Amino acid sequence: MTPPPVVDEIAASARTDPSGPNLVRLWEAVYGLEHWWLLPTGTAEDPRPLVGVVGEQRFLLAFTGRHHVAAFAGARDGAGSAGATAAMTITPADLTGLAPTLAAGGIAGVLFDQGVHDLVAPVTGLSSLWTRFGQAA
Repeated sequence: MTPPPVVDEIAASARTDPSGPNLVRLWEAVYGLEHWWLLPTGTAEDPRPLVGVVGEQRFLLAFTGRHHVAAFAGARDGAGSAGATAAMTITPADLTGLAPTLAAGGIAGVLFDQGVHDLVAPVTGLSSLWTRFGQAA
């Protein structure tokens, strides 16, 4: 499994040199994580992952580390990094299995680490990404 800080290091390399090999390493690292973090909305009895809108498209917001979800939540609610952050987790395989449901709900894709890496996986490509990067992890 990929430790979360490794994703940050590879993402920085990919921003500097967005060549094919760096993007492959980045997706391998993201899909190599044990789970992805989601920010819950709704109620404690019926939590739902946070969906954001970019342009006019809806994206499921996922994070590659607890530090990213906590920073996003703190910036969103003004709590800063001092507040505790409730979070949910999901495995890459489980999220991939939800692709048809996400698409039916009008979700365009998964946006990883919004405001930090802004890596996007189109919902229609989740299965292909899993086949290429997840099953090999």
